[in-house]
This record gives sequence, structure tokens and C-alpha cells, in this order.
Amino acid sequence: MPSVRATFRWLSAILFILVVVQVAFAAFGAFDAVHRADKVAISKKTIENGFNVHGAVGTLIVILMLVLLIVAAAGRLGPALVKFSGGIFALGVIQYLLGLVSTSAPGVGILHGVNALLIFSATGLLAHRTWAGGHASAPRAQAPPAAA
Repeated sequence: MPSVRATFRWLSAILFILVVVQVAFAAFGAFDAVHRADKVAISKKTIENGFNVHGAVGTLIVILMLVLLIVAAAGRLGPALVKFSGGIFALGVIQYLLGLVSTSAPGVGILHGVNALLIFSATGLLAHRTWAGGHASAPRAQAPPAAA
């Protein structure tokens, strides 16, 4: 049976991969709308259809962020990983809300994009640290003293 730490490691990697895929689906939605508009007049529904997968994967990501937090807390992986996971989950909830609000207030969409970069960075850092053998509170290696 895999350890809780191994489960956390795999969840962090899957989460990061899904975030990268999520960005690709956002790009697809945007370019699909442009492509369709080149051919005929398009409706709001046509544009929304291009972003359906983006929305579904976004919801899945937020759920996975919550699972990651639960695994870190229930698995007693330490306060640093619980806080890091909690921060990622908070960014996910904010992202979900910004996505909802941005359809009525397009200027808020800028924050949705910036927050996506924060999520990308945080999930990438967490996945890297868990796979590299460290975690959020791991001490940094120090360079050896210079020879005299």
C-alpha cells in the first residue's frame, strides 16, 4: 500500500499537469472563438462552448486541490505542506470565483490570468519539491566554504 507521502507526491504531480493542460484549454477556447468568428457571426453560446472543457477541468482542479489539502492534513505531513496545500486551495477557490465574475466584468479576467500564473508557479514548485525529496520546509543546501 502506498504511503501517504507517496500519495501526496503523485497528487501534486497530477495537479501540476492538470494546471498546464488547463492553460492549453483556455488557449483553445480563445482561438476557437477567433477561428469561428472568421467564418460567420458567432453567438455567446458558441464562444462559451469553446471554454466548456476549460471550465470542467477547472472544477476538477479545485476539487483535487482540496483532496491535496486533506491528504496533507490527515496524513500529518507537517505544517509546511498543510499551509502550502491550503494556499494552493485558496488560490483555486479565488480562481473559480474570478472565472465566474469575469463573464460579467471582463476587466476581472486580467486577475483570472494573473492568478492562473500564481497557481502554475505554486503547483509546479510543490510538485518539484515533493519529487526532489524535499518539501516546503526543507532546508536549502549550502555551498561548501571557499578554499583559501
